[in-house]
Amino acid sequence: MAKETLTEEGDTNIPYKSSTDIQVAGMLIYYILSGGHHPFGDKPCKCENNIDEGKYTLDHVQDVVAKDLIEGMINEEPKKRPKVEECLSHPFFWTTDRKLEYLRKVGNREKARNCRKADQELISSLEKCSVDGSLKQWKEKFPPELVQKMDGKKPYPENTLGLLRFIRNLQEHYEEDAAQVDVVSIFPDLFGCVYMFAKTQGWNSETPLKEMFRREDLSSSFTNLCINPEEHVGLPVQESQPSVSKKD
Repeated sequence: MAKETLTEEGDTNIPYKSSTDIQVAGMLIYYILSGGHHPFGDKPCKCENNIDEGKYTLDHVQDVVAKDLIEGMINEEPKKRPKVEECLSHPFFWTTDRKLEYLRKVGNREKARNCRKADQELISSLEKCSVDGSLKQWKEKFPPELVQKMDGKKPYPENTLGLLRFIRNLQEHYEEDAAQVDVVSIFPDLFGCVYMFAKTQGWNSETPLKEMFRREDLSSSFTNLCINPEEHVGLPVQESQPSVSKKD
């Protein structure tokens, strides 16, 4: 149950709003993605108290974009929770093509255009988003002939900012080559890394990125949850079952 519905026994004056459903839906999404865990604790005796105090953990989900969505939805302040359409337009539900378009637009920002002379503090801050270092030496993950063609007389720096500019120019000027390279699959952590960094920088609320956060198609929004109906049917949301827990 949502925080605002936690009332004293016999109190029927429950302040129920759509934001109440949002918090419960956030708990359910976490439950599904974590394989049966509750963000406010798996022990029923402590769960309600944690909900009331706003104490939660998202440790059983590794996807930073999913965490960003869930964290907003389970906010203890109803007014700070996203609206339904904001949830459905969240990047967690974006298609691969939309994620690629987002990366292309970030790569077209002035700071990315100046990647060869970028401020070192900006470069370091962006690199910290990729904690496992999976974006280092990114040129090795592209066909050598493509890198040679793209580098020309002004090689791209081997940091995340250079990668973003490389992707932008690849998509913009080398369409045939771009069609042969699945950037999102090659760098599975790149989108989440860039999205969270851009959010901290305020870029997502600026044109042209802010236009990407508008709802488009609701029909397939929740396919990313990848639910196995037989696995979760009949299991309660509040009381998690450790036996169905999966590794992330």
